[in-house]
Amino acid sequence: MTDTVAPVRADAAVRRTWQAPGELHPDDRREFGAMLRYCLDGTDEGRIDLETVPRIEFGAADAAHADRVERLLGEAFRRFAGAPQRADRTRLDRWDLAAEPAAPAASGPLGDTPADGRIGPGLFVSGPRNALLIRTLERLLGQTAARLGAAEYTVPALLPWTTLEKAGYTGNFPQHITAAGVVRPDLDALDRFGTATDQAARAAELEFTPVALAPATCLGLFERFQGARLDEPLTVTATGQCSRYEGKATADTSPTRRWSFSMREIVYVGDRPGARAFHARVLEELLTLAESLGLPCKVQPASDPFFTSARPQMAQYQAAMDVKYELVGRMAHDGSGVAISSLNYHNQHFGKGFDIAYAGQPGFSVCWAFGLERWAQWLGGYLGDDPTGWPAQLREQC
Repeated sequence: MTDTVAPVRADAAVRRTWQAPGELHPDDRREFGAMLRYCLDGTDEGRIDLETVPRIEFGAADAAHADRVERLLGEAFRRFAGAPQRADRTRLDRWDLAAEPAAPAASGPLGDTPADGRIGPGLFVSGPRNALLIRTLERLLGQTAARLGAAEYTVPALLPWTTLEKAGYTGNFPQHITAAGVVRPDLDALDRFGTATDQAARAAELEFTPVALAPATCLGLFERFQGARLDEPLTVTATGQCSRYEGKATADTSPTRRWSFSMREIVYVGDRPGARAFHARVLEELLTLAESLGLPCKVQPASDPFFTSARPQMAQYQAAMDVKYELVGRMAHDGSGVAISSLNYHNQHFGKGFDIAYAGQPGFSVCWAFGLERWAQWLGGYLGDDPTGWPAQLREQC
């Protein structure tokens, strides 16, 4: 893909063009593009071209800064170079399906529907259409979860750091974590904070807490069953408010790049045959749902966004094992691909991390996740505001 992010400012002291030493496989372009946010901090970004051999133009304050950026870009590329590619296990390809974007909002059952409004970095308020779509999806997915035998739970928006550590999240996905801070429990600190007039003065009165914002709904569910000894498979579901920081993408104006969003997850824990059977059943559910909506999308293998130095080994494992699928929707407004649902087979990773046992051994787990705001953006871009014209399975839940 080619992306013009912003023109390089004329007052940049040093302007350079970095070119990768080799080609980038198409499977890796989106994830490599995301990793660039952690290489270009403090630069004035110019043209970013990720087609075949990546080429990036940027401006830096001085030569030392430019050298560091080039080193980071080289290291980022190294973490992708030579990694085994996923086998072509695409299960559904309707990417080129003819589908017209919805007409601009007009007076109708929902009245005028403005686009989701941005109120801060990665923070959006959904308009009436998308709010209705999210409620509709919640009912539909709740019924799906019940059909799969899942019991309904609630989860908090905050998690202990120990939960993130047991899940391996701190080591695998540190780029997503949003820590929490509170005003120190001191009366003088409260007064100083209350009268502060700038961010630096307020930050001086904050202290680190033992919790962070939840990056995934399933982590609260796994923590809830910490130490459980299961006599039968566990199937549970919840919808939670999640937060994933994405570097410079948090300044993006696209409502598909959110720092704060809602996620429905369905979680299974059992033995290996049971988990594999559940994974296969849910994959068929996902394929049926995607196909029935009649919109441009793919269901294909994927890998997680491993950004740290452990990426080559982790990516190799996921490439070799049939463990992750994503439903990627083609967005109506620009044709870009956005992952809106994922299906993950974790082996015994969470069973070991949270000491959840089934039949005398660490449990095998599966998670099926839905990013509700992304679903609404994908659907709404084609379906428009009038629910009477939506597909039957959505219309019936309105």
